[in-house]
Amino acid sequence: MLKRMRFVAHWLLIGTIFLSFGGGLAVLQTFAWGKMLVGYSSTSSLQEAVKKTFDGEHPCSLCKVVKENKKKEEKKPLLKAEAKKEAPLTAAIRLKNPLGVPAVIFLPGYFGHDAEVIIGVPFQPPRSV
Repeated sequence: MLKRMRFVAHWLLIGTIFLSFGGGLAVLQTFAWGKMLVGYSSTSSLQEAVKKTFDGEHPCSLCKVVKENKKKEEKKPLLKAEAKKEAPLTAAIRLKNPLGVPAVIFLPGYFGHDAEVIIGVPFQPPRSV
């Protein structure tokens, strides 16, 4: 049972990755080419059908849909600059020891009282211009 679940999960992951990288359009385009080859080869020779299918001058309705969707995906930015927000890092975080609980914190170079520990956080690096 566990092997079957892993097998199904494995193929679901592969399918999800395939679709996220535009695999659906590739499958649709392949189907359209096959349909065009069958259609053109019924009225002319196979050599002419292959030329008409892949020359780009005789697109079918599915080819037009795939082309429009590819253009939409190319125009869509991966990250919007205005949606990208940066959170500044704080200089230090103060942690108070709960009452009655002994603090066992080993920090190199720290010789203070264990009731209050200050952990330094590095500053955010400057942006390059």
